[in-house]
Amino acid sequence: MRMVMLFVVVLVAFVLLAPTLRAYVAQQEQLRELNDAIAASEERNAALEDAVERWEDAAFVQAQARDRLGFVMPGETPYVVVDPETVTGEEPTSTEDDGPVTMPRTGPWYLTVWDSVQVAGEVDD
Repeated sequence: MRMVMLFVVVLVAFVLLAPTLRAYVAQQEQLRELNDAIAASEERNAALEDAVERWEDAAFVQAQARDRLGFVMPGETPYVVVDPETVTGEEPTSTEDDGPVTMPRTGPWYLTVWDSVQVAGEVDD
């Protein structure tokens, strides 16, 4: 009988303490998440304050105006490179036979696919 009473007391204590313990663990997890969010917000705030300090410097503003907007100082001559990848001059002449490969025509995608199917069928092994 003592063993049953002890088991009942332990069971009642567990039933009463389990929700409290679960709430405690949930609150600790929520507190940890909030502390992480606060730390991230403080880091972002520090980065934004650094950006504001940079923009207060006249030299930085002048450099950004030159880079982003293409501004020049009075008396300077601006040069704009339209497409740096473009190579001017003569096209190289190819002496090699390219075989059945042809340049795809411009148009709808399905015509290009059909042309590639036809070319693939013409290739001799």
